[in-house]
Amino acid sequence: MVGEREAERKSFFVVCIPADAAKPLEEWPVALPDDKEAQVGCLTERLRTHFKGGATAASKQEQQETFKKQLLSQLPAGSTMNDDMLQMMLQMDSLVDSVPLVLNTRDVEHVGVNMYVDDKGTAKALPTNVRASAIAQACGKMIEVKGDAFIGRIFDNVDDDFVRMDFRLDEVAGDAPWVQLAKTQAAATAAGTGGAAAGAALARAKAPAKMMLPGSIQRICGADRCSKNGTLRCSRCKMQYYCSPECQKSDWKLHKIGCKK
Repeated sequence: MVGEREAERKSFFVVCIPADAAKPLEEWPVALPDDKEAQVGCLTERLRTHFKGGATAASKQEQQETFKKQLLSQLPAGSTMNDDMLQMMLQMDSLVDSVPLVLNTRDVEHVGVNMYVDDKGTAKALPTNVRASAIAQACGKMIEVKGDAFIGRIFDNVDDDFVRMDFRLDEVAGDAPWVQLAKTQAAATAAGTGGAAAGAALARAKAPAKMMLPGSIQRICGADRCSKNGTLRCSRCKMQYYCSPECQKSDWKLHKIGCKK
């Protein structure tokens, strides 16, 4: 089992793709906690700090106006957003969006490759990350990445077996095996065949009305120290998502402050 083989590791590697094309790509070592639950959120916590401390070309007021427009554009026509709700969403300034480049299906032995980006990249007026956008598009994800991006690898068989695996700098190449896997999955999804298509269909069935935050591809669970995909929506405010009832319960003390019908 992957988890048993990786049990002695104290760190893992991800690749940083700076938005500034003049800066080289870098390998980042990330400390791997001993606690299994903490391993799920350790990368997200590290990237939250990076994104929160990053520079922005927009003023705070401009960010708020841009973010509000983006949120309203995703709500039904005629919807409004009061200041309390906007402030609650703005306070969530450390979320990390996860873009699945290789889906961790059974066909690929549950090993996935994800790209991690700042969920408020557009609101912050961050520059387009040409290299990260090209990588995502090569994998069949037609997106424009704003700000710095990171690529990491996971093993997740959806049965509580989750492992952070290494993703190394020399793997960032157009002919890399994982890129070919991503292309194959993208083609299968478009054709409606294979495990990738089944996985995408299952995700849509679980959350058909899920609202996506600006620039996001996969909604991250709102609970602290959790980076799993959020598929359960708060029935009161309809704005926050969680991966499980347990995470929703643990986050309620904080979430209820701004949660309104």
